[in-house]
Amino acid sequence: MAAGAALSTAALIARWQPLAELTLDRLPLPYPVVALLLGLLLLAEQAMEQAMLSNISRLFTPGNLALRLTLPLLTVYMLLALLALKRSALPQLARLRPAVRIDDAAYDKAVQRIVQTSPRTEGVLLAVALAVALLWFVVLRLPYPMMAAYQLTASPPQTLLTVVAYTIFAWAGLALVWSTVRFGFGLGHLAQQPLTINALDPDSILPFGRLSLRHSLTVAVTVLIFVILLGAPGDLLEYSVLALASLASLSALILPLWGVHRQMGEARSQITARISQELAGCQSRLMECAEVSNEMLSELAERTDKLIGLRTTVYRSPTWPFRNASAALRVVLAAMSPLLYFVLNEILRTYVLPMLGVR
Repeated sequence: MAAGAALSTAALIARWQPLAELTLDRLPLPYPVVALLLGLLLLAEQAMEQAMLSNISRLFTPGNLALRLTLPLLTVYMLLALLALKRSALPQLARLRPAVRIDDAAYDKAVQRIVQTSPRTEGVLLAVALAVALLWFVVLRLPYPMMAAYQLTASPPQTLLTVVAYTIFAWAGLALVWSTVRFGFGLGHLAQQPLTINALDPDSILPFGRLSLRHSLTVAVTVLIFVILLGAPGDLLEYSVLALASLASLSALILPLWGVHRQMGEARSQITARISQELAGCQSRLMECAEVSNEMLSELAERTDKLIGLRTTVYRSPTWPFRNASAALRVVLAAMSPLLYFVLNEILRTYVLPMLGVR
């Protein structure tokens, strides 16, 4: 193991901290405050849309309020999730360092691949978001996305607020998508590196599972916010989008861990093969003796029992970087939470509430 791998967790986090910085980190206000202010800007734009459509007081009706809160809440969530995805990864990557058998320079490059988003990339994503907003609202003058059935005419100040708000929303979404894709590919690449795996004790590689779960939940919660605020899908296309989003969340959990799963399976196969050799040796001793004494039988029986017990323990050990099967099941259910929420909601609406006389 490289000497640098023996650095403390705190020292590694401090060394990698600049890699996780975002453009909003460089502003004079704290990042969460900036995210909240941007969310309030989008809320103001949504209130303006409602005022253009009808009386502003209708903003506070339950249906309209949920609709108008969707973009502001999603924007704040995506910005905070973007920061959390990077910052929360650093302690897990530091704890994982001793288990990955590559040198310090290669590991630092792997961390950079997972958590870094360069200012140039963020600038390109912002330019793309701005171009889309200008094309939509200024060039083509398409209907407002949150009320596509209405074609509204906005004044220049209203158009400016709309372009700025939707640019922020699109940029936050593009930045989060870019970061999650990069995170997943980077984690998957790290999982392909040679690992030190103890088939009887997976603790050293459990950070892989925690990293992948955070990656998956970032996708799942984004979809869940859409489903909760905008309601259940209404047509086949929306059902398909929900199913694909849930599949993407599950894939974000499993695919980056495939290299770890493969190596954990190989480690388990090696130790079970060794146990099988030892059991074969016990059998050979028994068969080669012309006369078997009670002492030998006792010795072979005790050794065989211990070997079989050890093999059972190894077979029960996980081949995914989670502590046990129940933990693995919980994270899969978490990854599938948008689809599960919809299914439970439909069961409640279709079967349970009618039985209780609620319509």
